[in-house]
Amino acid sequence: MRALSLETIGAGKVFGSFRALDDVSMQVRAGTVHALLGENGAGKSTLVKGIVGYGPLDEGSVLVGGREQSIASPRDSHGLGIGMVYQHFTVAPGLSVAENLVLSRGELPWAIDWKQERAALDAFMARMPFKLDVERAVSSLAAGEKQKLEILKQLYLDRRFIILDEPTSVLTPQEVETLFRTLRQLSQEGCSILFISHKLQEVRDLCHRATVLRQGRVTGECNPGEVSTDDIARMMVGNETPLSTQ
Repeated sequence: MRALSLETIGAGKVFGSFRALDDVSMQVRAGTVHALLGENGAGKSTLVKGIVGYGPLDEGSVLVGGREQSIASPRDSHGLGIGMVYQHFTVAPGLSVAENLVLSRGELPWAIDWKQERAALDAFMARMPFKLDVERAVSSLAAGEKQKLEILKQLYLDRRFIILDEPTSVLTPQEVETLFRTLRQLSQEGCSILFISHKLQEVRDLCHRATVLRQGRVTGECNPGEVSTDDIARMMVGNETPLSTQ
């Protein structure tokens, strides 16, 4: 798997008289875990929607793998190898892991050759840095395992740049630790990750770089492991107001 770099240059988005993004530039290096930080309403979701094609940018450029790309729809971003794992699980609980993975392809024949599909899934799972039993019912999976399935869906669809939106919000501390091991291994094996979170200590533990937004503008970039949570919080809120870092 070859990791993708992604860069936004001068990204802008306007809703009527409200400027949601103003000259936002962010560089996610290939094979790294990069945090996107900001309070609610800072512009994180607007920027991500521009990257994945659900809300194309009004201004600026998106470079994927060093080349400028036009992303007008999710089909465009998917074709470039960009995928997203949302805060709320999108798996179908009444189906098996195998069925969830196969159905994620979207366009399927009327009759599915499950013998062939399971052989392909076994080969796919053998290449993955973490495993799930494809025969298990999703309803039997713990929250951390469902999170793994969401990531596996993106890898199954050959996405090499994965956006994670608040991925630890429903996980136990043990599941968070397992997820972070998974993400570190993925980045080492050729996947780039954009990590959106309000939990600043987690960001310091996991991420190589961070971009901070406030009121639609970039207010700072840093290596989270080299600054304190208070430093990051000040970039987010612009004052000394205490901010939860857990």
